[in-house]
Amino acid sequence: MKFLLLAIALVVSAHVNANESIRQAKISRIIEAQGLLQMFQQQLDQSKAQASDFGKDLYREALSESCIADERENPQIELIFTQYMERCSTMFAAEEFVEIWSRFYGKDLSEADLDKILAYYESSAGEKDVASSQAAMIGFSQVLNAESQKRMSDIIKQMMTDLKAALEMVGCQANTDAAE
Repeated sequence: MKFLLLAIALVVSAHVNANESIRQAKISRIIEAQGLLQMFQQQLDQSKAQASDFGKDLYREALSESCIADERENPQIELIFTQYMERCSTMFAAEEFVEIWSRFYGKDLSEADLDKILAYYESSAGEKDVASSQAAMIGFSQVLNAESQKRMSDIIKQMMTDLKAALEMVGCQANTDAAE
């Protein structure tokens, strides 16, 4: 009896695993048809380019609000800021985004739903939808990155003002105060 139950459990388990493999294959095909890898990569590429410029701006802002005299500006430190921002913008690879996305995509969809979605993305209208989404992602990423930088710059300015006030309390004068 135990042997029969074990055999049934193995057959059911193999069937469930086979169904899950088929389901994951469909999801992978949908993700490929959606062009998610290309869209994620495009967004990461834009973020990296903008992060480099933002790192330079962040360095200049930090320097102007600090106790360091302008004549002591250091290109090596600016490079560190720039590289730090670039690294922050590339903490993930596009493939990682796709892998994470695929873990959650379609959990509430039936096999029939997945088949219909896949058919749509493989159709002419679906291909046009993907092309339109990829084109929109360029502008979307540019606007989002620019707005993020502006908001981050405002936050950093406030942080530098707070740091400057705290440093002045312990005897460190900012460049503008020291020059007077």
